[in-house]
Amino acid sequence: MARRLLLRRSPWAAGDRAAHVVAAQEAPLSRHRRREVRVRRPALAQQSEDPASAGRDCRGQSRAQTDQLFSGRLGMSDLPARYDRNIRLFGEEGQSKLRATNVAVIGVGGLGSPLVQHLALLGVSGITPVDDEELDETNRNRFVGARHDDPVPGSPKVELAARLVHEIDPTIRVTPVRASLISEEVFATVKQADWVFGCFDEDGPRAILNELCAAYAKSYIDLASDVPEEGVYGGRICVAWQGGGCLHCLDALDPRDVEAYLSTDAEKAGRAAIYGVPVEVVRETGPSVSPINGVAAALAATEFMVAVTGMREPQRLINYYGHVPKLTTAKPKPDCYYCKGIRGKPQDADAERFLRMPHLRERRRKQTR
Repeated sequence: MARRLLLRRSPWAAGDRAAHVVAAQEAPLSRHRRREVRVRRPALAQQSEDPASAGRDCRGQSRAQTDQLFSGRLGMSDLPARYDRNIRLFGEEGQSKLRATNVAVIGVGGLGSPLVQHLALLGVSGITPVDDEELDETNRNRFVGARHDDPVPGSPKVELAARLVHEIDPTIRVTPVRASLISEEVFATVKQADWVFGCFDEDGPRAILNELCAAYAKSYIDLASDVPEEGVYGGRICVAWQGGGCLHCLDALDPRDVEAYLSTDAEKAGRAAIYGVPVEVVRETGPSVSPINGVAAALAATEFMVAVTGMREPQRLINYYGHVPKLTTAKPKPDCYYCKGIRGKPQDADAERFLRMPHLRERRRKQTR
């Protein structure tokens, strides 16, 4: 489960020797630092150095007018003015790529709901939120978009996510899917998406979605937050993109949790009779708070943004150590079976075999954070 996910390979206290601290030596960012700003805009003639023309471009227009011109307010762009600040970072081409991208968010809880918000603000074309649960009272501390008067029971999480998106941008196409991962409907959703995000609380569903996305060559970002022990907390994201990096080759899965999830009740009972009751059976639901979830969601949205717009390649694994605090990254293995062996080969992978496992269809354990 997510409880062990971040500690098994890279202990929080000691850190991971294979990883490195991101931007540890760089000067801190500040809104008040004087810096050169380079915006991806159509080329203009060089501005005059005449003091009388300060604040105006080569055509005598004020900077405010020029800003309006490039943000689409004066009609030169088909993109809405709401994307002005986005365009200043990654250009109109980048924004157009986002506007042509459809995403699926599997698990719309404390991790998935802030992620949906970020994706809507970035301006993607369509969002498919997937979850089979309703809001409950214990979700209210971290579910972005839930209102104090949303009824419990009676508020499906996917409907709350759809409302959140349309309150941000009603032009985004939202297709709520109220179903669990192990269903034909969700498998079809994954196959139709350009990017897939997984926001689970267990490694079993993570492993299944990782394999499904590899089989159909889908870009996949998995999110996790974790409070494994008192005073230790953080999160991580894993990016499976273009056949380089996944949950398996980045050692982001606990094989014991995956095995337990895929096992039948009879198989579990047999192991328990020999080895005793496993820890995951008696483990209670742990802490989950909005700020920590929000960091993981923001990291996932950022790596998605830079990959789609072409700003840079996404980092394949980012660990967030909130109690230190620091960020670390790691590199994937070059010979991963999922990244290299079955990527884009759905018949070889046969990920649909999970749909043929009745015990997975019947399981209704909590899977999302």
